[in-house]
Amino acid sequence: MSKLNLIPQEILLKRRNKRKLLVTSFCIGVVVLVLLYFFVTFFANIFFLERDIALYQDKILRIQNQLGEEKDFQRELNDLRKREAIYLSLIKGKTYFSDLISKIEGQKSGDIVLTSIILKDTKNVGIVGFSSSLLSCSNYINKLKAIDKIKDIFLNHIRFDTSRNVYYFELNVILK
Repeated sequence: MSKLNLIPQEILLKRRNKRKLLVTSFCIGVVVLVLLYFFVTFFANIFFLERDIALYQDKILRIQNQLGEEKDFQRELNDLRKREAIYLSLIKGKTYFSDLISKIEGQKSGDIVLTSIILKDTKNVGIVGFSSSLLSCSNYINKLKAIDKIKDIFLNHIRFDTSRNVYYFELNVILK
C-alpha cells in the first residue's frame, strides 16, 4: 500500500517553511538572550569592580593620611629627643651654652653683625651673619678658634650682596 498525500504541495512547503522559521527564530532568540545575559553580567561586573576600586582607593587614601601623620609624629619625636639631649647635656654641665654664646658674641668686631646662632645639637652650633669685608670675616673665624670649647670651625658659604655691599656668611662650629 502506498501513501497518498492529498495536501497540496504549496501548503506542505509553507508548513515546512513555518517550522524552519519557527526553529530558526527560536534559535536566534536563544542566542540573543544568551548574548544579552553575557552583556548584562559583563557590565554588572564592571560596575561592581569600579565600585570596589573606588572603595579601595578611598581606603588607600585614608591609610596614606595615617602614614603621613605617623611620619609627622616621628619627626616630632626625633626633635624632642634632640632637645632632650641638649637639655641633659646642660644639666650635666658638659657645655654651658649661655657662656659659649656670650664668648661667640664677644669675639666679633664692630663691622660683623650676627643674625642668628643656632644650637643644632650638643656638638654643633651654626653662626649666620654679615660683614663689610672678607678680612673681618677671616679675623672673626680666627678669634673663634681661640675659644677653648670650640674644636673646629667650617665656613659653609659666603656670598657678596651688591645691593647692600656686605658679605653674608654661615659658619658651622664643632664643639669639644
